[in-house]
Amino acid sequence: MSYTISLVNPNAAVEVVKRLGISTPPLGLGYLAAALREKGFRVQIIDDLVEKLSFEKLVERLKNSEIVGITSTTATFNSALRYAKMIKEKLGAFVIMGGVHVTFRPFDALRHDFVDAVCMGEGEETIAEVAERVEAGKSLNGVEGVIYRDKGKIVDNGPRGFIEDLDSLPFPAFDLMPLEKYSLLGQKLEQFPMITSRGCPFACRYCSSSLFLGRRFRARSAKNVVDEMEWLAENFGAKHIAFGDDTFTLNRKRVFEICDEIKKRGLDVEWSCSSRVDTINEEMLRKMREAGCSVIYYGVESANKEILNKYYRKRIKLDAVKRAIEITKKVGIETVCSFIIGAPHETKKDVKETLKLAIKLNPDYAQFSILTPYPGTEIYEEAKEKGLILTENFDDYTAGKPVLKNLYMTSEEISKLLKHCYLRFYIRPSFIWKEIRKGRLKVVFEILKRAMRGEE
Repeated sequence: MSYTISLVNPNAAVEVVKRLGISTPPLGLGYLAAALREKGFRVQIIDDLVEKLSFEKLVERLKNSEIVGITSTTATFNSALRYAKMIKEKLGAFVIMGGVHVTFRPFDALRHDFVDAVCMGEGEETIAEVAERVEAGKSLNGVEGVIYRDKGKIVDNGPRGFIEDLDSLPFPAFDLMPLEKYSLLGQKLEQFPMITSRGCPFACRYCSSSLFLGRRFRARSAKNVVDEMEWLAENFGAKHIAFGDDTFTLNRKRVFEICDEIKKRGLDVEWSCSSRVDTINEEMLRKMREAGCSVIYYGVESANKEILNKYYRKRIKLDAVKRAIEITKKVGIETVCSFIIGAPHETKKDVKETLKLAIKLNPDYAQFSILTPYPGTEIYEEAKEKGLILTENFDDYTAGKPVLKNLYMTSEEISKLLKHCYLRFYIRPSFIWKEIRKGRLKVVFEILKRAMRGEE
């Protein structure tokens, strides 16, 4: 009789959920659940970020679980610890934590005796091996990718190599998730997340993703990608698929193969992706549009070239940004641009120049966030060394609160500027009129309402 394993996404004040009303299925847990189920384990997913269970109800749901896995980002880490403590005290289950934060700060978790082990990096192979060992009553000694507690001692088994054949992974277990509870700006979810590749070679200094998944680009085949798109449409009614790759457009040949495969099958599903402005051209964008691409997310970050390319090490040119937005619009794909404020040497004038750039570029939507030094990143290590970290209360690491010292602005001024950027971008008559013409005025009201709410 196989063990029952529960995978938990803790409830916490996550910025995109609070400010933008966006909640989507936890893809990472979906992959882990699918990998465990393939090995014959009984699995359940509890996404408490949207289920919001009382601890009594949570314990009731977990009562038959021999192993509980808890994921966390930096912003949800303290919340994850509270879950781990309660689960260990009430149920005595084997508790393993995973995710970006504990990959880089494993001893933040393991200094507490209610955490039995930490999974570092990609977890599909690791969690299956851990479950098999725990079920058999065997030690975790030698299980790569795990740091664990053994009779009061902490044992580090070292990292596990990255998964080379991503096509070998089973599709995420969306059937185990509370799909009716996810939403996008208050609308019922018809959009599903998907990953077609892992790893990013660009190494921007604020990004923990390239450290977590590696700097070498690993990609699924076009057939495998479109198989999953078809599966999502047929089994879950997906009308839009959001590719969560760091840079979907990195391999031009593969992009064309995916687009050709979508068209060959006559698959009628819209999709979106993230890209860099220096990896696209008009021919590629036209091909993507013909295959159903409706939105591209570009990281622009700052109008200040010094901050953009020396401090962030983004390595893009603002002329290339302007050109990319122009041709993306030209082929009929909508654009979302992200901007970061609050770098240590940034001034109010710099922030206003970035806002001016956002308005001039005029993407369909803009996302503004406050620079957050996530553990593991170069910016975190440098800020720590220079005494620029204002707090290590990770609850505040939401990208919506200042946690980094600025030499020219107070934290209050940065928070006000964030709100100002949102309002100034979204209350433009031209933007509102465009949304009215597209029948999306409700979206504008939702964004403005949430922006005005700020940090309340």
